[in-house]
Amino acid sequence: MFNMVKNDENYSAYLAVNLKKYKGKWVILCDEHVIASGEDIKKIVNEAQEKCPDKKFLLARVPEEGTMIL
Repeated sequence: MFNMVKNDENYSAYLAVNLKKYKGKWVILCDEHVIASGEDIKKIVNEAQEKCPDKKFLLARVPEEGTMIL
């Protein structure tokens, strides 16, 4: 079964972490830390798989400005 607990922890970290320096970029969180960021999804996913093999991670885009509605 899919491990929702770890993804919930990464999602909670995404909401709590200061992501100002990542505006307009994709970020990947693993173990509640940003481990990769950039504009090229394939590149940062490969980087994340190298840094956190066999772990679940969260891929999200940080909005440029304004309010994010979930």
